[in-house]
Amino acid sequence: MKTDDKIRNRMGVVVCLRDMGDGTSRICMDDVKGDKVEIPVTWKHDCLYTFTSEYNNEIVNEMAPDDKEFQKLGESIVARLLALDGRAK
Repeated sequence: MKTDDKIRNRMGVVVCLRDMGDGTSRICMDDVKGDKVEIPVTWKHDCLYTFTSEYNNEIVNEMAPDDKEFQKLGESIVARLLALDGRAK
């Protein structure tokens, strides 16, 4: 695909970084539903998927979690997307 065809799955995952206010941050992932498949304008919260344990803000700010942590985050997102699409094994 050389250009964006503007089609999306009706279900997705939104990821946010939450400052816990104590020198740590947590990454939260929630399932969302799009209002349509062609260029969804509105994504509505469906449910909490998961969240990480707290990371020291200095580590997050420098994008310095170790490679295994980054890999686990990526795997969690792809695994959830596959599950939402009914393709998880």
